[in-house]
Amino acid sequence: MKSQQETESADNSERQYDWEERYKQPNSAPWDSGLPAPELEEYFASLGAGNYPKLVLEIGCGTGTNAIWMAKHGCSVTTTEIAPTAMDAAQKKAAEAQAAIDFHLIDICETTPVEPGTQDFAFDRGVYHIIERAKRSLFVERVATALKSGAQWLSISGCKDEYRENPEVGPPQLSAIELLTPVEPHFAVVKLERTYFILDNGTKHLAWKALFQKR
Repeated sequence: MKSQQETESADNSERQYDWEERYKQPNSAPWDSGLPAPELEEYFASLGAGNYPKLVLEIGCGTGTNAIWMAKHGCSVTTTEIAPTAMDAAQKKAAEAQAAIDFHLIDICETTPVEPGTQDFAFDRGVYHIIERAKRSLFVERVATALKSGAQWLSISGCKDEYRENPEVGPPQLSAIELLTPVEPHFAVVKLERTYFILDNGTKHLAWKALFQKR
């Protein structure tokens, strides 16, 4: 028999989402701050100008903020997104910013948006942690397949080290074992650190900042 903590953990990581409905409703996407992810900015700063990745895959681009930011830094960006409303907003913002981005309205677990072994960098903010447990290994495999050998993947996921009275409030949470087990066969762990999801209302939730390198 599962303990209450185990049950809450399972429920927390296996929530059901209707992302299209979330993006249709006003003020229902608190993660969409309109600002590039600070972890992404930090990663690019660590590389230094002139060393940014050329071909980039962003999984789950939302309304396009991070994709546009990378495109403005000279990257050739391919994105995936499953919510048509978010994709429409992203394409409009990219056109206004004069940023050329290759948008794909697909689920990466079902369709591959790029040729195998072509991408220099992959990024997801809050996508890996919503993938149902049965599909996590497939998700990781799809990311690995897209990348060149030695290329890196930066992933931001909810961290289970944050205690919540109601696990349904805030982003899904993964333990370090849940985060790393599907990843290890395909990637070496470069860094695993704590960061925060900062929502548009200022609320903070503990997160993992994980940098992986394809084996």
